[in-house]
Amino acid sequence: MKDESYVVISEAPKINYLKDYAALPQNYGSKEYFSREDVKAIKETVYKNLDDLNNKINFVEKMKGKGILIKPNLVSVYHKMGFKDDDYPESTDPRVFDCIVAYFKRISENVVIIESSGKGMPTNVSFKVSGIDRVAQHYNVKCIALENEPVIRYMLPKAEVMKEVYIPQIMKSVIDGNAFYVSVPKMKTNLYTGVTLGFKNAMGIIPYNLRQRNHNYNINKKLVDLLYLFKPNLTIIDGIIGGEGCTPAPVDPVDMRVIISGNNSVETDRVATRMMGVDPEENKLMVEAVKRGFNDNKVNIIGTEKVVHFRKAEASLMDDDFKKNFPNVKVLVGHMLNNAPVINDVDNVTPDTVRIIEKACDGGCLAATKTSFEIMRYVKNLDRNFELVVIIGSGVKVGDKTYYFDRDGKAYEIEDIKNMKIKRLTIGECTKRLKPFCEYNGKGCCSPSSCMLMPFKAVGEKFPLLSFKNKYVIELIIETLRTYFIKRKLIKAGQWVDCKEEAIDKIYEIPELKQEQKEIDYIEWPLPELTKELRKQKLKEIRLSL
Repeated sequence: MKDESYVVISEAPKINYLKDYAALPQNYGSKEYFSREDVKAIKETVYKNLDDLNNKINFVEKMKGKGILIKPNLVSVYHKMGFKDDDYPESTDPRVFDCIVAYFKRISENVVIIESSGKGMPTNVSFKVSGIDRVAQHYNVKCIALENEPVIRYMLPKAEVMKEVYIPQIMKSVIDGNAFYVSVPKMKTNLYTGVTLGFKNAMGIIPYNLRQRNHNYNINKKLVDLLYLFKPNLTIIDGIIGGEGCTPAPVDPVDMRVIISGNNSVETDRVATRMMGVDPEENKLMVEAVKRGFNDNKVNIIGTEKVVHFRKAEASLMDDDFKKNFPNVKVLVGHMLNNAPVINDVDNVTPDTVRIIEKACDGGCLAATKTSFEIMRYVKNLDRNFELVVIIGSGVKVGDKTYYFDRDGKAYEIEDIKNMKIKRLTIGECTKRLKPFCEYNGKGCCSPSSCMLMPFKAVGEKFPLLSFKNKYVIELIIETLRTYFIKRKLIKAGQWVDCKEEAIDKIYEIPELKQEQKEIDYIEWPLPELTKELRKQKLKEIRLSL
């Protein structure tokens, strides 16, 4: 029998929280820090919220004698990273996270902070930038960068997309019921999934190469598939300062002043989504989770769902906002996948039709490329009047010809693109037939890192996080090398660290199962022994991924 579901909403006092929401100050841990008005107000709000939830579901009693794994959302901590402002509310507020760690440390001595930031941003750097490494030290808890951990494998018989899953070994304690998993996301909008909250936070648990699998139009199904394997026992959403705009690019602050918690991650996320002014019934990720039955229609909601309309993330390179910000960038798109419109007459293609074609794969290369251009908007002194042609998709077949379309619906044949005199950038594997005669090419389907880096390369600008504009770039380089050597050591010891890097549009199948096995949520699937030849292969793979 399932536990009754509760979501608790707590509003923080009306004071100024727009300070240190991305990174803790140097005096963190001192009497002066803990006596600050904002810090005391956040602690009071967090503690009241969790006490109210505990009064309903008694999670404290259930946690006794078990480990507690707490995961923030640190995909990128935008603090002194070379943008116009020092801070952006991209990651879990470390002031909030400090209070959550303190709360759970009273329950168990076995508290562990876990996270894996985005590829190219080693987690230990994110821990340092945000100050969460100092939180761990202050409360004497472990802080684990999951990309440095060996992985195990499961198969998900009920999954629609992610049938094969690799996870860090430490998560087995959650799956086996020996530890509690607490997800602590930031309340913000997102280019890939509309919003990014509690159960999407699991993307930061699976290893890097697995994240790239089906990071396309299947992303919503992929994320919901993970719920068959593990779910947050508790979701605590940091909505003190929300983030609006185009995550994973920098987002702008929203003075939300709420903490939202619950024991059903889907319902907790649905409440937060409504409070952000987004209808969950129109959000593909939420719709997919409900379709699979991970929600609870009888959820009890405590508190007021105040609505603050966040500026939505718009995964489009065809909208008026993009044209305004990048007036000399021509975007050509053509898709025939994922129920894209069938085109019979290229002369009757309208701007609205082009936008529907573009959205046929909005969870992959498109969102990653839009992220890159959004990052450009926030970089200091970057001239955005450069000329560039960006091409996405395999094209649309009409008769014996292949066409791409611009924002006005104008059709371009392959020969037209070949003869263009402006620099051309192809994005993703779908454009492979165009790559030989285009100057810049983004690889993978979808390789977020490639899609984000290539536009900068094409316009002759340095990616800010990888330049000396980033105050922490030296630490980033050192930690990247350290991660490489840790993985190398693990592989040499016969342990797996990730799946093979293959950013292609493919469903990875699992072995044929008996009927009774098909009804099981997950099955442990031991990885093969790393033979001498396999170790050589894996060592080469991690070297090439540097």
